[in-house]
Amino acid sequence: MNIDEFSYLWTTEKEEWVLVNTEFGYAIINKKTQMMLHIDSDELEEAIIQKMHEEGNKIYKDILDAYADV
Repeated sequence: MNIDEFSYLWTTEKEEWVLVNTEFGYAIINKKTQMMLHIDSDELEEAIIQKMHEEGNKIYKDILDAYADV
């Protein structure tokens, strides 16, 4: 897989896909559907999270804050 396949996270669906800070690091969450995106590759996941940071996706301190902001 390549990072471009996930560009919807920071382009067309940027308002829905957010980062939530957890005790294990960031989780990629769709706050509208309340679903988490699982990436099998740690390296790819890191690259996607970094790109979401760069593109200004919202970051929440916990899952409840993300779900409340719909």
